[in-house]
Amino acid sequence: MANRAEGANALAAAGFNVVDWPAEQLDALAASGLKAMVHHPDIELARRLTTHPAVWGYHLADEPYPEAKFTALAAQIRELAHVDAKHPAFINVLSTTGPFLRTYMRMVRPSILSFDYYQWWWGSNRYFEKLEQFREAALSAGVPLMSCLEATANPASERGDTTYLPDNAAKLRQSLYTTLAYGAKGISWFASNAIFAPGSSELTPAGQDVAELNSELQALGKVLVKLHSLDVFHTPPLASGTRTAPIEYWIQLIGEEQRPGLVQGMFTDTEGVDYMLVANRDYRQAQSVVVKLQSKWLGIAPWHAAKNYAYAIEQFDRQQGIWTTVSSSSFVGFTFVIAPGDGELFKITTRIEE
Repeated sequence: MANRAEGANALAAAGFNVVDWPAEQLDALAASGLKAMVHHPDIELARRLTTHPAVWGYHLADEPYPEAKFTALAAQIRELAHVDAKHPAFINVLSTTGPFLRTYMRMVRPSILSFDYYQWWWGSNRYFEKLEQFREAALSAGVPLMSCLEATANPASERGDTTYLPDNAAKLRQSLYTTLAYGAKGISWFASNAIFAPGSSELTPAGQDVAELNSELQALGKVLVKLHSLDVFHTPPLASGTRTAPIEYWIQLIGEEQRPGLVQGMFTDTEGVDYMLVANRDYRQAQSVVVKLQSKWLGIAPWHAAKNYAYAIEQFDRQQGIWTTVSSSSFVGFTFVIAPGDGELFKITTRIEE
Protein backbone atom coordinates (compact mmCIF):
# COMPACT_ATOMS: atom_id res chain seq x y z
CA MET A 1 0.00 0.00 0.00
CA ALA A 2 1.14 3.53 -0.75
CA ASN A 3 1.32 4.65 2.88
CA ARG A 4 0.30 3.55 6.36
CA ALA A 5 -2.69 5.89 6.65
CA GLU A 6 -4.07 4.64 3.33
CA GLY A 7 -3.48 1.05 4.42
CA ALA A 8 -5.27 1.59 7.73
CA ASN A 9 -8.28 3.12 6.02
CA ALA A 10 -8.45 0.24 3.53
CA LEU A 11 -8.31 -2.35 6.31
CA ALA A 12 -11.01 -0.57 8.28
CA ALA A 13 -13.21 -0.33 5.17
CA ALA A 14 -12.78 -4.10 4.69
CA GLY A 15 -14.21 -4.73 8.16
CA PHE A 16 -11.06 -5.50 10.12
CA ASN A 17 -10.76 -4.29 13.71
CA VAL A 18 -7.34 -5.66 14.83
CA VAL A 19 -4.33 -5.68 12.49
CA ASP A 20 -0.63 -6.52 12.62
CA TRP A 21 1.15 -3.19 12.83
CA PRO A 22 4.60 -1.80 13.59
CA ALA A 23 4.93 0.08 16.86
CA GLU A 24 6.46 3.15 15.23
CA GLN A 25 3.37 3.64 13.04
CA LEU A 26 0.63 3.38 15.69
CA ASP A 27 -0.55 6.95 15.23
CA ALA A 28 -1.62 6.10 11.68
CA LEU A 29 -4.35 3.89 13.17
CA ALA A 30 -5.94 6.65 15.24
CA ALA A 31 -8.29 8.01 12.60
CA SER A 32 -9.29 4.56 11.29
CA GLY A 33 -10.51 3.16 14.61
CA LEU A 34 -8.30 0.08 14.25
CA LYS A 35 -6.34 -1.57 17.05
CA ALA A 36 -2.82 -2.90 16.63
CA MET A 37 -1.27 -6.26 17.38
CA VAL A 38 2.28 -5.05 17.86
CA HIS A 39 5.06 -7.33 16.63
CA HIS A 40 8.41 -7.98 18.30
CA PRO A 41 7.62 -6.38 21.67
CA ASP A 42 10.19 -6.07 24.42
CA ILE A 43 9.75 -4.91 28.00
CA GLU A 44 10.67 -1.28 27.33
CA LEU A 45 8.34 -1.09 24.33
CA ALA A 46 5.45 -2.58 26.29
CA ARG A 47 6.05 -0.13 29.11
CA ARG A 48 5.83 2.79 26.65
CA LEU A 49 2.71 1.43 24.93
CA THR A 50 0.65 0.43 27.94
CA THR A 51 -1.53 3.56 27.69
CA HIS A 52 -1.55 3.93 23.91
CA PRO A 53 -5.18 3.91 22.66
CA ALA A 54 -4.35 2.05 19.43
CA VAL A 55 -2.80 -1.03 21.09
CA TRP A 56 -4.82 -4.25 21.24
CA GLY A 57 -2.00 -6.59 22.24
CA TYR A 58 1.39 -8.05 21.39
CA HIS A 59 2.16 -10.63 18.70
CA LEU A 60 4.83 -12.96 20.08
CA ALA A 61 5.02 -15.89 17.67
CA ASP A 62 3.40 -17.74 14.79
CA GLU A 63 3.40 -21.55 14.80
CA PRO A 64 6.20 -21.97 17.37
CA TYR A 65 7.95 -25.33 17.03
CA PRO A 66 9.37 -27.47 18.59
CA GLU A 67 8.11 -27.61 22.17
CA ALA A 68 11.51 -26.38 23.40
CA LYS A 69 10.43 -22.86 22.37
CA PHE A 70 7.53 -22.86 24.85
CA THR A 71 9.71 -22.09 27.89
CA ALA A 72 10.94 -18.78 26.47
CA LEU A 73 7.46 -17.82 25.29
CA ALA A 74 6.00 -18.48 28.74
CA ALA A 75 8.66 -16.28 30.31
CA GLN A 76 8.03 -13.52 27.78
CA ILE A 77 4.29 -13.57 28.51
CA ARG A 78 4.94 -13.20 32.24
CA GLU A 79 7.40 -10.35 31.68
CA LEU A 80 5.03 -8.44 29.40
CA ALA A 81 2.11 -8.92 31.81
CA HIS A 82 4.23 -7.50 34.61
CA VAL A 83 4.62 -4.14 32.83
CA ASP A 84 1.36 -4.16 30.81
CA ALA A 85 -1.42 -6.32 32.19
CA LYS A 86 -4.08 -4.60 30.06
CA HIS A 87 -3.04 -5.96 26.67
CA PRO A 88 -2.85 -9.69 25.86
CA ALA A 89 0.08 -11.53 24.40
CA PHE A 90 -0.91 -13.35 21.22
CA ILE A 91 0.53 -16.58 19.80
CA ASN A 92 -0.88 -18.55 16.89
CA VAL A 93 -0.06 -22.26 17.11
CA LEU A 94 0.10 -25.16 14.73
CA SER A 95 -2.99 -27.35 14.47
CA THR A 96 -1.02 -30.20 16.02
CA THR A 97 -3.00 -31.71 18.88
CA GLY A 98 -2.29 -34.47 21.42
CA PRO A 99 0.85 -34.06 23.57
CA PHE A 100 1.98 -30.99 21.61
CA LEU A 101 -1.18 -29.01 22.41
CA ARG A 102 -1.35 -30.25 26.00
CA THR A 103 2.26 -29.21 26.57
CA TYR A 104 1.60 -25.79 25.04
CA MET A 105 -1.42 -25.15 27.25
CA ARG A 106 0.38 -26.36 30.40
CA MET A 107 3.64 -24.48 29.86
CA VAL A 108 2.60 -21.29 28.07
CA ARG A 109 -0.87 -20.86 29.59
CA PRO A 110 -2.04 -18.48 26.85
CA SER A 111 -4.85 -16.02 27.50
CA ILE A 112 -6.14 -16.74 23.96
CA LEU A 113 -5.89 -20.06 22.11
CA SER A 114 -5.39 -19.32 18.42
CA PHE A 115 -4.63 -21.93 15.77
CA ASP A 116 -4.71 -22.40 12.01
CA TYR A 117 -5.94 -25.29 9.92
CA TYR A 118 -6.52 -24.41 6.26
CA GLN A 119 -9.01 -27.03 5.17
CA TRP A 120 -9.20 -25.91 1.52
CA TRP A 121 -5.41 -26.23 1.20
CA TRP A 122 -4.70 -29.23 3.42
CA GLY A 123 -7.91 -31.25 3.15
CA SER A 124 -11.21 -31.18 5.01
CA ASN A 125 -11.06 -34.73 6.37
CA ARG A 126 -9.55 -33.57 9.71
CA TYR A 127 -10.98 -30.04 9.83
CA PHE A 128 -13.76 -30.75 12.33
CA GLU A 129 -11.53 -33.06 14.34
CA LYS A 130 -9.20 -30.08 14.88
CA LEU A 131 -12.10 -27.82 15.84
CA GLU A 132 -13.31 -30.39 18.36
CA GLN A 133 -9.93 -30.68 20.04
CA PHE A 134 -9.05 -26.99 20.11
CA ARG A 135 -12.50 -26.09 21.42
CA GLU A 136 -12.09 -28.61 24.23
CA ALA A 137 -8.63 -27.26 25.10
CA ALA A 138 -9.88 -23.66 25.18
CA LEU A 139 -12.89 -24.51 27.34
CA SER A 140 -10.76 -26.55 29.76
CA ALA A 141 -8.39 -23.61 30.18
CA GLY A 142 -11.18 -21.04 30.35
CA VAL A 143 -9.74 -18.95 27.51
CA PRO A 144 -11.27 -17.68 24.23
CA LEU A 145 -10.80 -19.73 21.07
CA MET A 146 -9.57 -18.04 17.90
CA SER A 147 -9.03 -19.48 14.42
CA CYS A 148 -7.01 -18.31 11.44
CA LEU A 149 -8.71 -19.04 8.09
CA GLU A 150 -7.32 -18.90 4.57
CA ALA A 151 -8.52 -15.87 2.58
CA THR A 152 -8.33 -17.78 -0.68
CA ALA A 153 -9.56 -21.35 -1.12
CA ASN A 154 -7.13 -22.00 -3.96
CA PRO A 155 -4.68 -24.64 -2.61
CA ALA A 156 -2.08 -23.57 -5.17
CA SER A 157 -1.89 -20.13 -3.57
CA GLU A 158 0.83 -21.47 -1.27
CA ARG A 159 2.93 -21.80 -4.45
CA GLY A 160 2.12 -18.28 -5.65
CA ASP A 161 -0.92 -19.04 -7.84
CA THR A 162 -3.33 -16.09 -7.51
CA THR A 163 -6.19 -17.66 -9.51
CA TYR A 164 -9.57 -16.86 -7.98
CA LEU A 165 -11.83 -19.90 -7.65
CA PRO A 166 -15.53 -19.39 -8.51
CA ASP A 167 -16.59 -21.12 -5.26
CA ASN A 168 -14.20 -19.12 -3.07
CA ALA A 169 -16.92 -17.09 -1.34
CA ALA A 170 -19.00 -20.16 -0.49
CA LYS A 171 -16.01 -22.07 0.87
CA LEU A 172 -14.88 -19.18 3.07
CA ARG A 173 -18.44 -18.80 4.33
CA GLN A 174 -18.56 -22.47 5.28
CA SER A 175 -15.25 -22.19 7.14
CA LEU A 176 -16.37 -19.10 9.01
CA TYR A 177 -19.77 -20.30 10.16
CA THR A 178 -18.69 -23.80 11.10
CA THR A 179 -15.87 -22.28 13.17
CA LEU A 180 -18.29 -19.89 14.88
CA ALA A 181 -20.55 -22.84 15.71
CA TYR A 182 -17.59 -24.23 17.67
CA GLY A 183 -17.53 -21.14 19.86
CA ALA A 184 -14.66 -19.19 18.30
CA LYS A 185 -14.48 -15.63 19.63
CA GLY A 186 -12.03 -14.34 17.04
CA ILE A 187 -11.28 -14.87 13.36
CA SER A 188 -8.10 -13.91 11.53
CA TRP A 189 -7.43 -14.18 7.79
CA PHE A 190 -4.28 -15.38 6.04
CA ALA A 191 -2.77 -13.60 4.27
CA SER A 192 -2.89 -9.91 3.37
CA ASN A 193 -1.41 -10.48 -0.10
CA ALA A 194 -4.50 -12.54 -0.94
CA ILE A 195 -6.83 -9.77 0.27
CA PHE A 196 -5.22 -6.70 -1.33
CA ALA A 197 -3.64 -6.33 -4.76
CA PRO A 198 0.18 -6.05 -4.50
CA GLY A 199 1.25 -2.55 -3.45
CA SER A 200 -2.36 -1.34 -3.46
CA SER A 201 -5.31 -0.71 -1.17
CA GLU A 202 -7.63 -2.27 -3.75
CA LEU A 203 -9.35 -5.47 -2.69
CA THR A 204 -8.81 -8.61 -4.72
CA PRO A 205 -11.89 -10.76 -5.50
CA ALA A 206 -10.97 -12.94 -2.51
CA GLY A 207 -10.56 -9.77 -0.45
CA GLN A 208 -14.08 -8.74 -1.38
CA ASP A 209 -15.32 -12.09 -0.05
CA VAL A 210 -13.45 -11.52 3.20
CA ALA A 211 -14.82 -7.98 3.51
CA GLU A 212 -18.40 -9.23 3.12
CA LEU A 213 -17.90 -11.84 5.83
CA ASN A 214 -16.22 -9.28 8.09
CA SER A 215 -19.29 -7.08 7.73
CA GLU A 216 -21.50 -9.93 8.93
CA LEU A 217 -19.09 -10.64 11.77
CA GLN A 218 -19.35 -7.08 13.01
CA ALA A 219 -23.05 -7.64 13.71
CA LEU A 220 -22.85 -11.28 14.84
CA GLY A 221 -19.76 -10.77 16.96
CA LYS A 222 -21.54 -8.44 19.35
CA VAL A 223 -23.82 -11.33 20.27
CA LEU A 224 -21.47 -14.31 20.03
CA VAL A 225 -18.62 -12.82 22.04
CA LYS A 226 -20.85 -12.77 25.15
CA LEU A 227 -22.01 -16.38 24.85
CA HIS A 228 -20.61 -19.54 26.41
CA SER A 229 -20.23 -22.61 24.21
CA LEU A 230 -22.15 -25.56 25.67
CA ASP A 231 -22.05 -28.26 23.02
CA VAL A 232 -21.51 -28.99 19.35
CA PHE A 233 -23.38 -31.68 17.41
CA HIS A 234 -23.49 -32.77 13.77
CA THR A 235 -26.18 -34.34 11.66
CA PRO A 236 -25.27 -37.33 9.46
CA PRO A 237 -23.10 -38.03 7.64
CA LEU A 238 -20.71 -37.47 10.52
CA ALA A 239 -17.31 -35.91 9.97
CA SER A 240 -14.34 -37.53 11.71
CA GLY A 241 -14.30 -36.89 15.45
CA THR A 242 -17.86 -35.51 15.68
CA ARG A 243 -21.10 -36.79 17.23
CA THR A 244 -24.84 -36.45 16.92
CA ALA A 245 -27.07 -35.00 19.63
CA PRO A 246 -28.23 -37.62 22.17
CA ILE A 247 -31.75 -38.84 21.44
CA GLU A 248 -33.11 -37.18 24.59
CA TYR A 249 -31.45 -33.82 23.84
CA TRP A 250 -34.12 -31.12 23.88
CA ILE A 251 -33.39 -29.68 20.45
CA GLN A 252 -32.79 -31.88 17.42
CA LEU A 253 -31.80 -30.94 13.86
CA ILE A 254 -32.83 -32.87 10.77
CA GLY A 255 -31.13 -31.99 7.49
CA GLU A 256 -31.72 -33.28 3.99
CA GLU A 257 -30.76 -36.87 3.25
CA GLN A 258 -27.77 -37.71 1.05
CA ARG A 259 -26.26 -34.26 1.70
CA PRO A 260 -23.35 -32.93 3.77
CA GLY A 261 -24.52 -32.51 7.34
CA LEU A 262 -25.28 -29.55 9.56
CA VAL A 263 -23.31 -28.26 12.56
CA GLN A 264 -25.34 -27.39 15.66
CA GLY A 265 -23.51 -25.11 18.07
CA MET A 266 -25.30 -24.62 21.39
CA PHE A 267 -24.65 -21.61 23.63
CA THR A 268 -25.98 -19.81 26.68
CA ASP A 269 -25.72 -16.26 28.00
CA THR A 270 -25.25 -15.02 31.56
CA GLU A 271 -29.03 -15.01 32.08
CA GLY A 272 -29.36 -18.67 31.12
CA VAL A 273 -31.01 -17.99 27.75
CA ASP A 274 -30.20 -20.59 25.08
CA TYR A 275 -28.77 -19.87 21.62
CA MET A 276 -28.20 -22.14 18.64
CA LEU A 277 -25.93 -21.44 15.67
CA VAL A 278 -26.68 -23.76 12.75
CA ALA A 279 -24.01 -24.01 10.03
CA ASN A 280 -24.42 -25.67 6.65
CA ARG A 281 -21.47 -27.93 5.82
CA ASP A 282 -22.69 -28.01 2.21
CA TYR A 283 -21.10 -25.02 0.45
CA ARG A 284 -22.67 -25.94 -2.89
CA GLN A 285 -26.41 -25.99 -2.15
CA ALA A 286 -28.96 -24.71 0.33
CA GLN A 287 -30.65 -27.12 2.72
CA SER A 288 -34.09 -27.33 4.27
CA VAL A 289 -33.73 -27.79 8.02
CA VAL A 290 -36.25 -29.20 10.47
CA VAL A 291 -35.80 -28.17 14.11
CA LYS A 292 -37.53 -30.50 16.55
CA LEU A 293 -38.11 -29.20 20.07
CA GLN A 294 -38.56 -31.68 22.89
CA SER A 295 -39.05 -31.34 26.61
CA LYS A 296 -35.90 -30.53 28.54
CA TRP A 297 -37.20 -33.04 31.09
CA LEU A 298 -36.29 -35.99 28.86
CA GLY A 299 -33.48 -38.06 30.33
CA ILE A 300 -34.12 -36.93 33.91
CA ALA A 301 -34.80 -39.69 36.46
CA PRO A 302 -38.47 -40.76 36.12
CA TRP A 303 -39.27 -40.35 39.81
CA HIS A 304 -38.97 -36.58 39.44
CA ALA A 305 -42.16 -34.77 38.52
CA ALA A 306 -42.25 -33.93 34.81
CA LYS A 307 -42.22 -30.29 33.68
CA ASN A 308 -43.88 -28.88 30.59
CA TYR A 309 -41.63 -26.61 28.56
CA ALA A 310 -42.64 -24.04 25.94
CA TYR A 311 -40.23 -22.13 23.73
CA ALA A 312 -40.16 -18.72 22.06
CA ILE A 313 -37.84 -18.57 19.03
CA GLU A 314 -36.06 -15.55 17.55
CA GLN A 315 -33.67 -15.43 14.59
CA PHE A 316 -30.83 -12.95 14.27
CA ASP A 317 -30.93 -10.65 11.24
CA ARG A 318 -27.28 -10.02 10.34
CA GLN A 319 -28.10 -7.20 7.96
CA GLN A 320 -30.04 -5.13 10.48
CA GLY A 321 -28.43 -6.45 13.65
CA ILE A 322 -31.78 -7.24 15.28
CA TRP A 323 -33.74 -10.25 16.49
CA THR A 324 -36.91 -11.21 14.62
CA THR A 325 -39.62 -13.58 15.84
CA VAL A 326 -39.81 -16.94 14.07
CA SER A 327 -43.55 -16.91 13.44
CA SER A 328 -43.59 -20.49 12.18
CA SER A 329 -42.26 -21.82 15.49
CA SER A 330 -44.40 -23.84 17.85
CA PHE A 331 -44.05 -25.93 20.98
CA VAL A 332 -42.75 -28.79 18.83
CA GLY A 333 -40.41 -27.03 16.39
CA PHE A 334 -40.00 -25.07 13.17
CA THR A 335 -38.36 -25.22 9.75
CA PHE A 336 -36.08 -22.92 7.79
CA VAL A 337 -33.82 -22.92 4.74
CA ILE A 338 -30.10 -22.33 5.16
CA ALA A 339 -28.02 -21.00 2.25
CA PRO A 340 -24.88 -22.79 0.97
CA GLY A 341 -22.14 -22.74 3.61
CA ASP A 342 -24.14 -20.27 5.65
CA GLY A 343 -24.97 -19.97 9.33
CA GLU A 344 -28.11 -18.91 11.17
CA LEU A 345 -28.29 -17.84 14.81
CA PHE A 346 -31.37 -18.45 16.95
CA LYS A 347 -32.28 -17.35 20.47
CA ILE A 348 -34.52 -19.75 22.38
CA THR A 349 -36.30 -18.51 25.47
CA THR A 350 -37.73 -21.26 27.65
CA ARG A 351 -40.92 -21.03 29.68
CA ILE A 352 -42.03 -23.69 32.16
CA GLU A 353 -45.80 -24.14 32.04
CA GLU A 354 -47.68 -25.16 35.16
